[in-house]
Amino acid sequence: MDNDNTQQEFKSAEELHRFEAGIMLGKTAVYLLATGALINAVTGKEVATPYRYLIALYGLLISWSFLLITHRSGINLRGARRRAEELGEHLGFKLYSAEYRAPTKSKFVSRNTTRLICLFGSLVWILVLIRLSFFS
Repeated sequence: MDNDNTQQEFKSAEELHRFEAGIMLGKTAVYLLATGALINAVTGKEVATPYRYLIALYGLLISWSFLLITHRSGINLRGARRRAEELGEHLGFKLYSAEYRAPTKSKFVSRNTTRLICLFGSLVWILVLIRLSFFS
């Protein structure tokens, strides 16, 4: 592979990495907004109980959907970063080298944190369904 093509691929991988990171943040914001609106609807006094079940089921479906979407986005994000690291090392670029990035020893990186948010949302909706079933 010649140097120009390698540099172009590095630039594409870097752009894809930034794009996926921004999209992941946007997806998380949309998920939190939708979940908040549904929680507001399910706890409102003006909604009849049968509709509360439907809202809670819809909330659970949204949580699982966003969990799958976030998982796939995380795979794309990690792949783009790894490719950018490989190409950067080959080209002598230091943008993705260990000396220029913050060390990550925690499991709470953005990919895992967004998955955790969706899992927690699923748990909340399951608890809402239990409460509606047994305590209404």
